Amino acid sequence: MRARGLEAAVRIGGAVVVTAAALLAALIESFLVPAYWDGIAVPLAGALAFTGNWALAALAVWWTGSRWGALLTAVAWFGVVLTASMPTSSGSLVITSGFNGYALLLAGTAGIAVALWRYFRPRPQQAPSAPKESRP
Repeated sequence: MRARGLEAAVRIGGAVVVTAAALLAALIESFLVPAYWDGIAVPLAGALAFTGNWALAALAVWWTGSRWGALLTAVAWFGVVLTASMPTSSGSLVITSGFNGYALLLAGTAGIAVALWRYFRPRPQQAPSAPKESRP
């Protein structure tokens, strides 16, 4: 009984840690949107969002032992990114509508979509195998 409680604590703790990591990743990616190198927009936030969301979803599934763990990271990431893309009452905006802003939104969503497709896709059912007949 004690091992069962420890396993539940590890799964819940893992869910909390992965959700916090998704929140932090989304916050960092949001502030990397205005990344430029010699006047050229560099989609660093988009690249990090794609790989980060895919990896965090896989980590969530592994750590929680349930494919529903991937939704924790998706909801946390979308919550931060959607909040950062809405203007405040004073007009401030973190994620602007430009190449890098759209790259972040599209690449991050694609990373989540790939991860969710991996864990929630329908798997083909195998037909029950017939018993082998004796050969003459």
